[in-house]
Amino acid sequence: MERKVLSYVVVASLVVLGLAGCETVPKKFKAEVAGIKSKVDTLETRVEGVETKQAESERMTMEQTQALEEMKARSAARQTSSKSNITPKPKMIRLKGHMKEIQTCLKNAGFYQGSIDGVKGRNTKKAIKAFQKANGLKADGVVGPKTWDLLVKYSSNPAESAASGSSEEGSTK
Repeated sequence: MERKVLSYVVVASLVVLGLAGCETVPKKFKAEVAGIKSKVDTLETRVEGVETKQAESERMTMEQTQALEEMKARSAARQTSSKSNITPKPKMIRLKGHMKEIQTCLKNAGFYQGSIDGVKGRNTKKAIKAFQKANGLKADGVVGPKTWDLLVKYSSNPAESAASGSSEEGSTK
């Protein structure tokens, strides 16, 4: 009889210990998952910061390129004007400074849900690619003349946007 009672006590003890151990595993797992989520959030924030800095750097580079091209065109115009009455047309530089207009068109077309901030971040790039794919263009995320010609239809003022050539790069995409 003592053996039987002892056996029950041992079995009951093992069951209690087993259940207690099972209860701590999910808690440890949840804590580990929460830690990983926190690290992912931190990394996403850092990536967004880097993307913002990169977009700003690209914008500044494009502005400098535009200024240089304008200076070259003025210089060429001065040289040509002294020889003839024909002035060369300055080369059209397409700026990333018009990213707000691109975002607005994408939003009007139903492809962009983010804020109109003028920054070509991850969401803007995804929206551009989705728009390009939906319109049978190469989905490269670059707003070139072909993409802009289709996108400008969704502008709040298409005549003004078309005249300004608001696009991101002088590519043929």
